[in-house]
Amino acid sequence: MTVSKVSDEIADQAITWFVRLRADNVTAAERQDFFSWLAADLHHQAGFLEIMQLWDDLSVVADMNFEELRPFPVIYEFKRKAQVSNY
Repeated sequence: MTVSKVSDEIADQAITWFVRLRADNVTAAERQDFFSWLAADLHHQAGFLEIMQLWDDLSVVADMNFEELRPFPVIYEFKRKAQVSNY
């Protein structure tokens, strides 16, 4: 088991974003709010990456289809590798 490197508050926010982004009815405005949240703090990026790592084995990350993660290189690279390994 991995020990989290982010606060519980940030981990909770990351989980909320992860779940929301997987919804069929996520709006463009919500996606923009998510990217603003990521850009606001490196801890947000670390928290979201932890959630992606937790879900990676279930192919959930590979199925997330948004190119807008490119400005966040660590997250984008993790997602890109997940897509490649699942095909």
